Order: sequence, then structure tokens, then C-alpha cells
Amino acid sequence: MWQSVVMGLVLGVAMAVGGYWKQALDRSGAIAAAIVGSLIFVFGGWRWGLLLVAFFVASSALSFVNPERKQQVAAEKFDKGSRRDAGQVLANGGWVALLALLSLTIQDDWLFPAVVGALATVTADTWATELGTLSTARPRLITSGQPVPAGTSGGISALGSAAALAGAWFIGAVALLLTWVPQSDVLSFSPAWLLALAAISGVAGAMFDSLLGATVQAIHWCPRCQSETERAVHRCGTATHPLRGLAWLDNDMVNFLASVVGSLVAVALALQL
Repeated sequence: MWQSVVMGLVLGVAMAVGGYWKQALDRSGAIAAAIVGSLIFVFGGWRWGLLLVAFFVASSALSFVNPERKQQVAAEKFDKGSRRDAGQVLANGGWVALLALLSLTIQDDWLFPAVVGALATVTADTWATELGTLSTARPRLITSGQPVPAGTSGGISALGSAAALAGAWFIGAVALLLTWVPQSDVLSFSPAWLLALAAISGVAGAMFDSLLGATVQAIHWCPRCQSETERAVHRCGTATHPLRGLAWLDNDMVNFLASVVGSLVAVALALQL
């Protein structure tokens, strides 16, 4: 038992160190990633951990695609930059870490689909953001279809939606490969369904994320630039004012809630199968 604990800690810390070295994580993000990764590897098992690694590596790699364009959008709209901090790490992996702790008291075959749904959601959302901001067509608000500037919370595009589906499928494919390994998690349904389960739950969770972004996520207004932003202080240095949404519901909390929803959708689908 202690060997698996030590190995889990080593793998979790190694993922965090690698992310910090590649500048995908800042210092707080690396510390949070070490904690989250270790919890998942130790208590959830190496298959859960490898799914987390797959999300992290693939999504971090996409952040280096056309960084100039993304930095421009991030400076204008997003609250944070390309290097993930502790809040972003917990938003993307916190729910899976909680599921890993839950697995200590509950041994059930719905836990693995729950993890797949959560990670499919955060991967779909991350890929949609990383690639959707590069779209030449203006995104449209998910609630009204009104054209909005790139990076607007709740805005979706054809490229972003395709990227979301690809990200969810990616997690499903990795999960499917992991079920072929001997002594893998026992499922009550055919592993081949993992591709569909990941795609449906991941896209559903990502769309829920966009819906929250368009309705109740905290959005601010820069009086100097006359533009919406997630930032408390805009890139021009001007303090912004609350415009709409719930003050406590920032982008990190939206991402966390979306991962929970994607997880629940996956469990519901798994129970039907």
C-alpha cells in the first residue's frame, strides 16, 4: 500500500513540476496541482491520474498555439493569463480530487464515468477557449445569438464548439484505452460507450459553462475603454465596476460547477447503460 502512495505522490508532484517548468502553471498553480494530482493518483488510482495528465498536457500544449492573439483577448476580457494559478487548477481538477477522496468510502462503478464526465467537460471548455478565440467569425451569445467580441463570457462559435467536441472525445478515447489495461476499473456497460458518454457529458458541461457565463457569472465594466471584462482592474489600469452577475461567481467557480454538471450527466448516462 505504501508503495502506491509514494508512487502517487511522486507522479502528482512530477506533473506539477513539469507544468511549472513549461510555464503552464505559476507558483500557486504548481502547488495546487501537486496536491490535486497526488490526491487523484493516490486515492483514485493511476488510471484517474493518467486521465488528469492527458487533460493537462493536451490543454497546456494548445495554449501555445498563436499565443499573440490569445494574449490580446486575455488582456481585454479574461481575468487571468495563460499560466494557470491555484484557482484555475482547483476549478479544473478539484471535483475529481473530491471524487478520489469519496472513493475511499464508496466503491461503485459509476465513479469512473463521473471522472470521465468531469474531465471531458474541463477539456472541452479549455479547448473551446484555446481554439475558439482564434475564430475569424465573431462568436454569438449562447442565450440570444447576438454577435459578441471574442472572449466574451457566454459566447460560442462553430470553431469553439467543434474544439469542445474534439476535447471531450479525446478524454473518452484515453478513457477507452485505459479500460483495455488489465485490472482496470470494472464497468457495468461496454467500454465502447465511453466515447459517446464523454462527448455528450463534456459538451453538455461546456455548454452549461457558457450558459452561466452569459447569465450569472460576475462581469465588470471598464468606464475608460467602454468594454466588458472579467477583470477587477482592466488592462488600461482602470478599476472596473460590477456590471452584472453574482459577485462570488467568477470564472473559476463557473468552471468548477460545469465540471460537476458534466460529471452528473456522465453518471446519469452510465446508469441508463
